Amino acid sequence: MTPLPFRQRGATPDCGIRSHATVEAPLSAVAALRDAPPPAGGPALPSRFLRHCDEQTVVAVRAVQEAIAKLPEPLPLDRCGVVAAPCQAGRITTARSLAQLRVGGAVTVSPHIVPQCSLHSLAGAVSVALGMHGPHLGIGGGPDALAEGLFAAMTLFHGGTAAGCDAVWLLASEWDTEPVLDPSGAPMNDPVCRAVAFLLVPDSEGSQDRLTLTLHVTGTPLEAVEQTSLAEFCRAVEMCAAGSALTAWGVSCPWGMEVRLGARVPVVRMPSPRRREAA
Repeated sequence: MTPLPFRQRGATPDCGIRSHATVEAPLSAVAALRDAPPPAGGPALPSRFLRHCDEQTVVAVRAVQEAIAKLPEPLPLDRCGVVAAPCQAGRITTARSLAQLRVGGAVTVSPHIVPQCSLHSLAGAVSVALGMHGPHLGIGGGPDALAEGLFAAMTLFHGGTAAGCDAVWLLASEWDTEPVLDPSGAPMNDPVCRAVAFLLVPDSEGSQDRLTLTLHVTGTPLEAVEQTSLAEFCRAVEMCAAGSALTAWGVSCPWGMEVRLGARVPVVRMPSPRRREAA
């Protein structure tokens, strides 16, 4: 394996998390979410933009809208890139299309499957909907999508920049359980679709970002890596952000890396003895 030119920065975070949001929706609620108004302070989408999008795209776009709504000040979205890591997206639409194909032939197959249900679809939808001009990448697609997305997004920040962008949106999404369809393509269960959106910015000494991500070389072999579910990661994010006893969480990558989520602990600066005397 060719070694990558990682910076040796010790425990210094590689990037800060300026804003984040997690959205969960059962399959039965995704249809209403497609045309839902934006959250207060969040950007609106073009009319019927999410009509043909995969369910994971719908939920992840909502997470981006909510993360933007939490920002303390406006962000120029045109200077942002997108790294999206869906886990096994597009399976519902594909399964329904195969069921319809068996009954009605090729004319029943929707032309929206390729643009809306491919690995690149989530990143492309966010980039187009919100006018982002930076790179948009679809990463992973399988059980290791979260780790692969974290790794890919953070490598854009090595060297202090993000491929010419001011910030990068990192998105991850997955179903909590596998959707089950009957032979006609109708859902037989109501699994929850979960998505998280992070606004990543280059870290600096004066950054006030509460959460940070750090990339570490571990050398862990592939067979020893334990997968981290998106639900576990989202819980860790919320606990770190809330200032609980949990201040760090690691996600192992299959190729010997670990991405560590951390919470900055505020440093209380005591006045010097000379200043205390003057007071």
